[in-house]
Amino acid sequence: MKIIIDSDTIATVMSKTEQRLALYNAWLRCKDKIKADYNITNTNITESGLYCPPVFDDVLCWDAAPANTTALQSCPSYVNGFNKREYASRTCSVNGTWYVNPSTNGAWTNYTSCLNPSPQSPDFVSNSEVASNLHLIYTIGYSISLAFLTLAVIIMFCCRRLQSKSNVLHINLFFAFIIRSSVAFLKDLLFVRSLGLAKDVVHLPDGHYEFIQEGTHWECKFIFTLFNFAICACHMWIFVEGLYLYMLIHKPLHIGRKGVNFYVALGWSLPAINMIPWIAVKACLENTFCWNFQTRPEYFWILKGPGIAVVVINFFFFLDIFRILFIRIRSHHQHNGTNYRKLAKFILVLIPLFGIMYMVFYVAFPSGFQENGYNVIYLYMEMTYNSFQGFILALLFCFLNEEVQKEMKRVWYRRQTRKGENVALTKHSLMSSWKKSSLQSVHTPTLRKGQKYSGSSRESSPELVLEEQHVDRSDDLLKHVLKHNADMKINAV
Repeated sequence: MKIIIDSDTIATVMSKTEQRLALYNAWLRCKDKIKADYNITNTNITESGLYCPPVFDDVLCWDAAPANTTALQSCPSYVNGFNKREYASRTCSVNGTWYVNPSTNGAWTNYTSCLNPSPQSPDFVSNSEVASNLHLIYTIGYSISLAFLTLAVIIMFCCRRLQSKSNVLHINLFFAFIIRSSVAFLKDLLFVRSLGLAKDVVHLPDGHYEFIQEGTHWECKFIFTLFNFAICACHMWIFVEGLYLYMLIHKPLHIGRKGVNFYVALGWSLPAINMIPWIAVKACLENTFCWNFQTRPEYFWILKGPGIAVVVINFFFFLDIFRILFIRIRSHHQHNGTNYRKLAKFILVLIPLFGIMYMVFYVAFPSGFQENGYNVIYLYMEMTYNSFQGFILALLFCFLNEEVQKEMKRVWYRRQTRKGENVALTKHSLMSSWKKSSLQSVHTPTLRKGQKYSGSSRESSPELVLEEQHVDRSDDLLKHVLKHNADMKINAV
């Protein structure tokens, strides 16, 4: 039994309920094996001599053993604390019966060696400690990624000049990683001990939790399905980014005619199509817990297989683009260090965009989690990259992008300029109002009875002439303010 921590990161960290399920599945396999391989009778005598019958001892399945021999078997991997490199033993007595322990008066299997992990073995470090460290890593990584991705999407949405075809794809890629981080946090927040929702488990008196088998548990299954969809979406959007860049180099006219709508639809439809067979298999063949545990590892390849396929395809895209860029530099006889530095910089940007690091995790390291040093390193490396990948993408394609930086500087300068204009306008408006009050108090004309004041021309108001002499006429904005003040004075009179 393996628990899926994130993406293809799998660890054999079991709760009490999980071990019970693993033991139950072991018993089913043993029963089928005994039924298929042996003709069970009440006698222990066969044509080859005296034998102890095949049996399941509640932990391991033991084949028939010749009398007066000791059978050995590797310690089971589905029991926490067992050293998988050691062996359990079971003795067949001379009379063709399994050895009976006098203290228990029952058949006995010696599991003593399984409980003694050697100091040189990585088993000396508990699985729970590894799982705890992995949880800390991806909590920090997803938090940072979620913050930077959200800010990057806001920047690209608010700045219209940044909404180019490639940036539209970048925004969708960011959305896929935002969904992945958000659902990961939602799953951790709502799930109890990675088993299920609070309504799906019961708290036992000994402090452990047990999954309630009755019911459909569709809520927790939906959350875990959404989590797997987000992981598939991240893989597929990395593939779409690579495909778009590949087509942009080889068939630019096709990109110009089609635009990016096709690639946006492809990026979201591929993970949805990939999830359909997985949901069908889970619902019909492995409908256990919240679909977050796997008793048949081969079913997990329904999700992992397409992920590996697109990573391999992207790797060939990467090699082809690198080849084309290198050939173009050599063909133009531009062998100076600047061009090669630009090429190296471009390649470093392409590595996370094409998901090249996944080649290391899928090919260089074996799949799954087995108790050896290399696979523990694999777990830490993959979890670190998976959780911080969104942060790396946001950094490279938004915050360190020259186009984005120029646009942000332009927006900042425009805001500062507007702020300065507003301050100047307010200042001159206040000065004009003060001068108006001062001039009116000193030069207010006295009209005779029956005399009408003519205010149709600017020259008929001497205070306006004085006011304009103290103000710079070069600023059109200030001229508008002066005209507005003059109209107000005329109307007032």
